[in-house]
Amino acid sequence: GSRQSEVQSGPPTSLPEHRAAVSTLQSTGMAKICRIAAVAGVLVLLAGLVSGNMNGQPGQYKIANGNPGATGATYSTDYKAEYFEVYSQPIKTRYSEVYWRMQEAVPLPPEIKERFADKVMAIVGFEVNQVRVTPTGDIPVPITWAYNHHFVAWLANSKKVKFTKQKADPHGPHRGLYHGAQEQWLPELLEKGDEELEHPAFSEDMYWQVFSEANGGEFRMSYHGYPNGYAQLVQGPDEFLLTPMQIDTWNRDMAGAKFMPGPLPKSSRIPASAGYSGLIECPCSDRLPSKWEPAYALQGSSSCKGDVASASECFSGARQVVPGAKSYAERSVADAAQHKGCSITVDEQGAVTALWNSATAASSSSSSTDAAHVLGTPGPKPQAAVKVAFAQAEANVTVALASVEGPAAVRITLVGPADKWFGVGFGATSMCVKMEADECEGGGPYAIIVSGDQVTERRLDFHGPGRELERSFKVEESSVIGGRRKIVLTRTLKGKSSSHLTFDPASTEPMGVITAKGCTLEFAQHCGHAPAMLNFLPAGEQTGVCDAGIRGWIGGNAFYQGRCAPYPKSELGTQGNPTCDVRTYKGGLSCCRDGESLLDVGQEIPWAEVLEYHLKFRFYFEEFRPPTLHAGPSHVDLVRVYWQTEAWAGEYDIVQCPPEVPRSQCVQQISSRWQVKDMLPQQASADPAKISGIRLIYAGPHCHAPSCLSMELYNADTGQLLCSVSPLFGQSHAVLDESGYIAIPPCLWGDPAEGLVAPQLLGLETTLLSIKKNNNSLPHTGEMASWQMRAAVVPATMAGTPATMAGRPPAPPVRDGNEGVVVLSRGAQGVGGPHVP
Repeated sequence: GSRQSEVQSGPPTSLPEHRAAVSTLQSTGMAKICRIAAVAGVLVLLAGLVSGNMNGQPGQYKIANGNPGATGATYSTDYKAEYFEVYSQPIKTRYSEVYWRMQEAVPLPPEIKERFADKVMAIVGFEVNQVRVTPTGDIPVPITWAYNHHFVAWLANSKKVKFTKQKADPHGPHRGLYHGAQEQWLPELLEKGDEELEHPAFSEDMYWQVFSEANGGEFRMSYHGYPNGYAQLVQGPDEFLLTPMQIDTWNRDMAGAKFMPGPLPKSSRIPASAGYSGLIECPCSDRLPSKWEPAYALQGSSSCKGDVASASECFSGARQVVPGAKSYAERSVADAAQHKGCSITVDEQGAVTALWNSATAASSSSSSTDAAHVLGTPGPKPQAAVKVAFAQAEANVTVALASVEGPAAVRITLVGPADKWFGVGFGATSMCVKMEADECEGGGPYAIIVSGDQVTERRLDFHGPGRELERSFKVEESSVIGGRRKIVLTRTLKGKSSSHLTFDPASTEPMGVITAKGCTLEFAQHCGHAPAMLNFLPAGEQTGVCDAGIRGWIGGNAFYQGRCAPYPKSELGTQGNPTCDVRTYKGGLSCCRDGESLLDVGQEIPWAEVLEYHLKFRFYFEEFRPPTLHAGPSHVDLVRVYWQTEAWAGEYDIVQCPPEVPRSQCVQQISSRWQVKDMLPQQASADPAKISGIRLIYAGPHCHAPSCLSMELYNADTGQLLCSVSPLFGQSHAVLDESGYIAIPPCLWGDPAEGLVAPQLLGLETTLLSIKKNNNSLPHTGEMASWQMRAAVVPATMAGTPATMAGRPPAPPVRDGNEGVVVLSRGAQGVGGPHVP
């Protein structure tokens, strides 16, 4: 009752299309009775075959590259497969509030779990909508009320994979999982060995699948289906997980879907007459102030932009590039025999001396120090010259590297609380070694964990405990003084396995580390973590310090200043796009925070009414049939391949054109060039002896209403246009057709007999080109230009095989709509409508 009073303002709109379809089937006797069953609180299974779709009218979904001329066939976008429907946990917001969080898992119903306990489910498509659940049926929520910025959904086998819910590292790269969300789901396999597992596309065990195509304002009326014989394969799925990002734009005076403007923060540049809310662009309010300061790095680093200009900058820079030093000393000289400008020297005790040399010339020679003297600690000494680095955070870490290999070439000293576990992950400043857009396929870093006298090596998962590795170190010292435990370890430079880190003493780049401490001695969820950097310096030698530009924060979270990739991967830097620099950043993901209002501090939210609704997913599936002696598999698994035209910022600004330019000519264009191997999942092999390339099957652009004009994908080596997409704009005030909001028809490749263009092989070295165009008669922030794609990987042994055999099963199943209806229920309690908490 209270929920009804909160959400049901305005007249109810028409019920979802599937209810009318089911009613027609039942009344005409053309199908078995379909039962809507309350399952697991928030999941409804409506199983059966429907000649149509959940959203819109039959045939309303479009694709961008149909091929009816080949056989006269026209590809049908009406789904004809069994399906089940999932309702998310409730989403509750007030006007201007952002909802961007990880929802708890929803268990799938017993019937599905039992049926697929030992089978592989082939997901051949899905649909999404946002609905209010009422006793009389679902009521779609207009996108003018609640804007879906994006979502990431999972189907998983909880017996084989565990999803852990962890806070994201604000100091990590902006291009984080889920577009920079504050919380993230991490899948962690429960059964795996010491070595890295291959990507699920190359494994018989596919225990989870992610769904994030057409996941924005276009999510309801964009096609999410695959041609015959292609699917996303998942073995034994039994739970559903979701991370939605929703923005409440509902002016509570609106009675229907026709947009009415509401208050905006003063930074928003979208006029009230625009026909949509400026809140969808995440304008930065004064709730999240920006700040920045000069940044410094060691000479030779890729971050260097110029020389340090003064002694005061030099002394500040020394503390920044070596933040964990035991002590700092500062000297100013005018000595042509020493390093010109700013330099630092470290010693084996952790002391740093910053030197500002105002001489106009300097000697390139530098002294060296005996390795035994440099280490200055008991036990075996690393051989030859030594580099040393140290940092202070939740645990203190010092690493000394010899220049040549040996059993004690690496000496690691860790200091942390004696009554709690502590550890250091090497090679990353977050719990992911290498982010690729919104994926962390490679998992977490190599880590050393100390729990009392017990010291272990682990390969962490992305915000998960990972697995213990075979020991590769020798404990040289373990002592406790003043409640602090000190551990000294030695090991070789080369890692014992691919999961162990290999240290490179020749590298001039800093090494990121993530430090953490526990609540007790038992290794479990941490009670504090922090990133740090290890800058390796030749002990006893002068090392130059350079000007590295600036570093900044928005609302206390670190801003990734190097987020815009260099040309030709991205044009944002060369164009001077405001999104690249914290000093010019005006809006986007960094200014959208879960649970917070986008209005300024002094603005009151004019309505107290809470909007409550759910995201509703319908998954279409078939049973996967493995290959036999006489036939191939029923489906080829589609690997997710992804690229951002705005690499790797994840978003960019649409800069307003000059007022004298006619509106019709106001067009902003960006482009990106990359190779196929650059977008393969991290765990997939890029070895041409194993993989010839991919065949694209699905390619959908992702952009936001209302300025998106087009996206094009080319084979840059041949000049061939592979995919050209222009969004379809809503034309009315009806739900699913809201004026100015978009649907994006994807490109689809498959059998010409289905009315599709046959997929072609794109080799690993193939260069692709993306061109994105936007209308820029108004300024916009937070725009996106990514390609969300699915592809069949072609093994090297099948490179010359026709498309019907390589990257596609020879005998795909035909969805003729005659497979029958499966009735699933959990008893009479579920009849009459879903139960949603």
